Amino acid sequence: MSDYLDAVAAPLKGPRRLREDMLAEIGDGFEDAVAERIGAGLSPRDAVRDAAAEFGEPRLVAAEVQRELAAAQAKRTAWTLVTALPAMTIMWDLFSGDGEVGLAITLLARLTDTATAAAFVTGALVLTGHLHRRAAGLCGLLGITQVTVALACSAVISAIGEGGGLVGPWAALLGASAVGSVVVVASSARAIAVARTRIA
Repeated sequence: MSDYLDAVAAPLKGPRRLREDMLAEIGDGFEDAVAERIGAGLSPRDAVRDAAAEFGEPRLVAAEVQRELAAAQAKRTAWTLVTALPAMTIMWDLFSGDGEVGLAITLLARLTDTATAAAFVTGALVLTGHLHRRAAGLCGLLGITQVTVALACSAVISAIGEGGGLVGPWAALLGASAVGSVVVVASSARAIAVARTRIA
């Protein structure tokens, strides 16, 4: 029995708790099926073999479980995008200051806004059920793209703009922005890893 569950579990990637819960549910069902067959007179070995035949090949069961794990990871990453990105955008806007800005800074800021909007809209579509196909991969890719674009543009803006020094609350905002970036990138990387999982 454990060999069957190990074969199902081996290729799976996704949210740990959900993965464990799903495997426990499969294990309970498998155990009940074996017990029922033993009660009907089969030997333990035959009961396990018969139950495994009913449940299906481990790779097929794993593929079904993996689809659910990918959907769950997509939603987790989508929540990260729709909550963290607006907050980070506000913080980056606060860093920009109140002075006049040149064309270059304006274009860089708009590029950041576009990347943020693309990631946010993708996350929202996943959460509202309008995007299923490759949702985890899209959320992950756009999340990492958004952070990369935002950090790169912010660095250039800081270099060509007139900075006032990062002291007091500004340093705290920069720290919060860094934490938000790490959270988005970590969740996005997990989503990409889950999306790339292929069960042959």
